[in-house]
Amino acid sequence: MRLSEIFHIVYINMIGNKFRLLLTTLGIIVGTITIILVIAIGKGGEREAAKQFSNLSADTVYVNIDYGAIGQNKDMSTIQKLTPEIVEKIMEESTSLQGLYLRASTFKEVAHKAQKQSVTMVGVTQGYGEISNILLEQGADFSSSDFEDGERVATIGSKIAEKLFGADDPIGNYIKIGEFRYKIVGLLKRSEDGLQGMDSDSSIFIPYSAMVKDKFIDQYVTTQAVGKALNLNNVERAKNEIKSTLEYYMDDAHAYSVSDAGTRIEAATASATTMKLLLVSVAIIVFVVGGIGIMNVMFVTVKERTKEIGILKALGAKEKDILLQFLIEAFCIGIFSGVIGVALSYFMILLMSYTNIPVYPTLEGKIIATLFATATSTIFGFYPAYKASMLMPVKALAEE
Repeated sequence: MRLSEIFHIVYINMIGNKFRLLLTTLGIIVGTITIILVIAIGKGGEREAAKQFSNLSADTVYVNIDYGAIGQNKDMSTIQKLTPEIVEKIMEESTSLQGLYLRASTFKEVAHKAQKQSVTMVGVTQGYGEISNILLEQGADFSSSDFEDGERVATIGSKIAEKLFGADDPIGNYIKIGEFRYKIVGLLKRSEDGLQGMDSDSSIFIPYSAMVKDKFIDQYVTTQAVGKALNLNNVERAKNEIKSTLEYYMDDAHAYSVSDAGTRIEAATASATTMKLLLVSVAIIVFVVGGIGIMNVMFVTVKERTKEIGILKALGAKEKDILLQFLIEAFCIGIFSGVIGVALSYFMILLMSYTNIPVYPTLEGKIIATLFATATSTIFGFYPAYKASMLMPVKALAEE
């Protein structure tokens, strides 16, 4: 048989059984949509992580409370706090750090005229902007005298500025924190970065010395140190030096852990990979179920068309012609399912945009999903096609 004749027979059979074709393809269509969504969610997660990690250097190190080491029932107010003096000692004894600063965070109600907002207030020592890559949109950063004298000055995140001042310029205005008035000297550039333990867009920064002077640091406020190694090769040495200094100057050194940004990046990547594999596994299961459906339908089709197969063989069709005919039919079902699945995926991704799940559709995802659909349909259609090709002409013609 000529290939054109085989395609013509396949076309006639598919057009003549539209409803069965639709039911046959449902599983593969769902699988195609699932694969596209999985890849779109994976890409969306990668882009979101890339955006968040864009302001995070792999040579950054952190000194945090280790809740696993101290236990959940530990009274946090009894934990010895990090202080500017300890930070200075760490820098004096370290040969691997280019900078280290102290920060303490707490929630406070901030007021400007009739506007009030509960925000994260962060007390910092010198070097916070350079080490954590916190940039100014306008205004100025704290001066050395601001840090030394505990001046009541503040830099404010973009989201807080919008809520308190709207379209007005916040620079030079005053906000009230507790009983004290703080002058805004700088507006921070929007970063969308919450991976360093804080969201700078929704925070207000003041000198750590002002935080101490105005007694904003109570027994429940925890302190944290953030530093930067000279380079990536010095990260482990810097961590060891910090641990050594903490153990010498602090009784509660065991309550603090020293980690680096590279470890955080690896952990986040590993979590994203695990989630992606889980979603891919679900998509493969959907494809397998759809493939089994195609196999069952094709077995029924072969049964119904047994006499037709007998006639074709009696007219001279070879086993490979029959095999190729049913394989092409399975292949076409896969292509049809893939195209329909890709078309429907646009609506599904549109619906996903109304959720908090980041999605980023790609041409790569659509191509992969279509290939999966075609391959699944063809693979699961092979055995029914093989059975059809092996039918004996005499038995096939005698079939009612």
